[in-house]
Amino acid sequence: MESIDDLLSQIKSEYEEKKQPQEVKKQPSFLDEQTIHELKNTTSYQPPSSWQNYDASSADNSLIAEVKAEFAAQQQAEEQQRQQRLKEEQLRQEQKKQEQKQMLAKQAEAWLKKLDPRSSEGLWFEEFAYSYPSKLEAAIDYLQALQETP
Repeated sequence: MESIDDLLSQIKSEYEEKKQPQEVKKQPSFLDEQTIHELKNTTSYQPPSSWQNYDASSADNSLIAEVKAEFAAQQQAEEQQRQQRLKEEQLRQEQKKQEQKQMLAKQAEAWLKKLDPRSSEGLWFEEFAYSYPSKLEAAIDYLQALQETP
């Protein structure tokens, strides 16, 4: 990519080439070469002073900053989506645990109804359930432990 100074100098030279034959015809013959040269220099196009201080890298820097901002926004959006998926997954896991706990509670209730309190298993369970707030919670833990062991 050409710099703005190169483009301006190219345009200036093209302008002077087109203008030169006309100026020679229009100029009176009594002017000497030095005066003609001075006139050419003073009448040629001068770019605004703000263009002379123009730094092409500032345009590049603003473009880079814009791309960085877009990239950061995209990363933030992806992070939010990832966080949302993580929350949804945690919610599904929690719901799954609740469903398993409800299923275990039903199994424990059924097991407690079948349990004979005077049998050896019933007496053992009475002792086991003593430290629990309820027999149902003790039965749930007991059945869960049975399921976890192979």
